[in-house]
Amino acid sequence: MFRVVIRGENYLVNLTGEPQLLGFHVTHYVKSEDEGTAGTIARIRTRQDRHLHESLLNPPENPSRLECASVKKVWWRRGRENGRYQFWEMSPGAHDSSRE
Repeated sequence: MFRVVIRGENYLVNLTGEPQLLGFHVTHYVKSEDEGTAGTIARIRTRQDRHLHESLLNPPENPSRLECASVKKVWWRRGRENGRYQFWEMSPGAHDSSRE
């Protein structure tokens, strides 16, 4: 079992009725043979999140970014964290690397 933290940036979404440019972290607990596969599974889960996908407004010339922030082997899953998003506002064109 792995605890994978996914970092998303440049997500133009409509979560509150008004478009906002947001970044986020989301934690997934993944059963996998290795770290690389766990990261891939967690990215797929994030991309397939129905609520996030339906809210996404990015045009093709301004794509969102998604990467693994960390992958750590764990012995059990903490249910409160699993799939919980933590959002922050981004400035247009900004790459916020201080939120690791």
